[in-house]
This record gives sequence, C-alpha cells and structure tokens, in this order.
Amino acid sequence: MNSPALKPLETFFHSKLFRGLGNEELTELTAICQRRRISAGEQLIKQHSTAQNVYVVVSGTLMIERLSRSGRRQVIAFAYSGDYIGFTNTDDYEYSVVALRETELQSFVRREFLALVDRFTTLKTNARQIGGNVLAQTLDQLFALGQKKAHERLCFLLAQIGRRQCGTQNADIELIMSRQDIADYLGLTIETVSRAFARLKAMQLIEIVSAHRIRILDRSVLEELASVH
Repeated sequence: MNSPALKPLETFFHSKLFRGLGNEELTELTAICQRRRISAGEQLIKQHSTAQNVYVVVSGTLMIERLSRSGRRQVIAFAYSGDYIGFTNTDDYEYSVVALRETELQSFVRREFLALVDRFTTLKTNARQIGGNVLAQTLDQLFALGQKKAHERLCFLLAQIGRRQCGTQNADIELIMSRQDIADYLGLTIETVSRAFARLKAMQLIEIVSAHRIRILDRSVLEELASVH
C-alpha cells in the first residue's frame, strides 16, 4: 500500500545515500518519494520484470535472490534499514526481492531518481561510494564461499549480521531468515548448515537461544574465522 510523500526529515537521514544533502535537495527528493509497506513473504521485485523503481529500506528486512532457469536458487544478500535496492545497468531486474518481515520502504520512480542523481553532486557521490562498498562486499562474499569451510562461511554471515545489528560487541543477533535461506546464501545444504551451527556452539563461539536468535559469545574469534583478508 502506498501513502502520501514523506516529509524530508522523517526518514531521509537514516540512509548513507542521503547523507550531506541540503534542505532544497531533500525537498525535491520528497516530491518524488512514496512510502510503501509490505508484509512478510510479499515480493517487492520480480526477477526479469521491468526496472521501474528504486527503493530505500526504512525498517524491516529484505532478501535478494536469483533463480536459474532450472529453478536453482542463490540468495545474494539481505537488506536492512538504510540499504537501497533497485539500481541496475539493464532495463530489467536481474534478481527478486522478498520481505522476510514487515518492511517499510521509500519508493522512487527510477527515471526520476536517476535524474536527481545526475543533478545533485552529493547524491551522485554517495551512490558511487555505496556502489563501491557493495562491490567490495561482493568480492568478500565470493572469496568466503569459494575458499572457506562450512563453519567459517557461517561465521562470515553471522559477523555480517552482527555488525548491522549490534556493532562489534558480543550480543544477541536476530536471524529472521530460515535455515534454508542461510544454506542458499552460503552455498551449502541445510544439513551442513545445521552441523556448522553445532560446531560453533561446541567451540563456545555462539549460544543458540532459539531458531531465530543467536548469542555471540566470542566476537573476536568469530571475526577471525570470518575474515577474508
């Protein structure tokens, strides 16, 4: 469901994409911004559909996935508050996006947003920097999937999620995704993922609080196993 355009100061400052923008620039962004809320399990973007919109996550969690012609699935990434999705160099989306929980978004018509990116130097710089960060994260992910053992791959994911949810401290992290989602992200079977969780528990690196909550007990060792550098 769409609702009226957001006020500039409501949620624009939560994303690095809009950092450093002035009031006039925010006002123009507000004029083309719509708020959208989707439910858990609802698809936001369908693979191969026309790329008409770009989105910024205000709250919630999204899963980005890609299907092969044979039906095999690869989970590419998870998107959280402040992340933006929908930018593509092609006319169609090359991936699907589904909500893992109720998610609120800022929605922009792609052509209108890109026109502002061309006009606003700060917005263009932010978009390029974030794009560079995404590329670096993708390279790290490819290295982890190609070179690390199963329990180390799981550490890589847990460290990523932990940084987003609680910085660098030992703390509980929420795993809103299913074990199958985790398996399809790490390139493992669900059975191997279960064994990897059990191994990290035996190593006293984590405590499994519930199916969707993990307590990190030794962040430094977890980060060391997750490291790709």
